[in-house]
Amino acid sequence: MTYSYACVDSSVAGSKVNRTIGKAGDFLRDIAVDEKNVTDKVQNEYGEAFHKDAIETGTFKLLDDAAIQSYLDKALKELLDVRTAPSAIDYKIYALNDTTVNAFTFGGRIYITKAMYDRCKNRPALLYAIIGHEIGHSEKGHIKKTIQELMLHNKIFGEENGTAVFQIKKLLTGSFNQKNELEADYYGTDLSYALNQDICAAVVFWKEMAALENRYSQLEDFFRSHPFSSLRAECLESHIKTNFQRSCGK
Repeated sequence: MTYSYACVDSSVAGSKVNRTIGKAGDFLRDIAVDEKNVTDKVQNEYGEAFHKDAIETGTFKLLDDAAIQSYLDKALKELLDVRTAPSAIDYKIYALNDTTVNAFTFGGRIYITKAMYDRCKNRPALLYAIIGHEIGHSEKGHIKKTIQELMLHNKIFGEENGTAVFQIKKLLTGSFNQKNELEADYYGTDLSYALNQDICAAVVFWKEMAALENRYSQLEDFFRSHPFSSLRAECLESHIKTNFQRSCGK
C-alpha cells in the first residue's frame, strides 16, 4: 500500500517547522524512554490500568446492551483477523453510554460512544472503518509514542503531576500528530477493503462532518489533533483512488 501525506503538506501540520518539531520530539522521547521498552505487553498493561481506573472513578459509563457489544466484538475480531504482521496487543472493545460522537483507543482498549454507534447503525462499513482506524493507532505505533511521553512526564513531574502536564502538552501540540490520524484512516480503510466493506463510507462521513465545521484557518489548525474533516475526506479519497482504483464520487 502507498501512504501519502502530501494532502496535508499545505496545512500547519505539514509545515517545515512542525516537521522539525516532530522529529525533535521523537528524539527526546527515545532518549528518555527507549521505544524498545514499550513492548506490546507494556501497552496491554497500560490499557488495562487505564480502563480499570476509568470505570472505578466513573469517568466511563459502559453501555449495558448485549446486542451492541456482540456486534462490536464481531467487527473487531474480523478486522484483527485480516491484519498483516499483527502485533501481540490484546484488543478489547467497549460501548460507552455517551452522547458525544467519538471513538478512541489506548493500550489495545477501543471505545465507541453510543452516539457514534448510532451514526453507524445503518452504515456497518463506516463502523468497520472507525474500528479499523483505532486499531491502526496501535498497530502503527502511535500509542507507543503516547506512552513514551507519559513515562517521560511522569519521570520529570512525578506520577501525580506528570499526567496532568502530559494532558496539557497533548492539547497544545496535538496538531503535530495529524499525519498519525491520516495513517490510521488509511490503515482502517485497508482492513475494510480486505473484508469487502464499502471503503467510501468513511469519505462520505467526513464530508458530512465537514459541513458542521468552521471554514479552514491556520490558527484553528494549530490546536487540532485531527485534520479538518474536509481535508481528511480529500486525503482518504486520494488514498482509495491510488491503492484501490476506485472513485468515491462527489
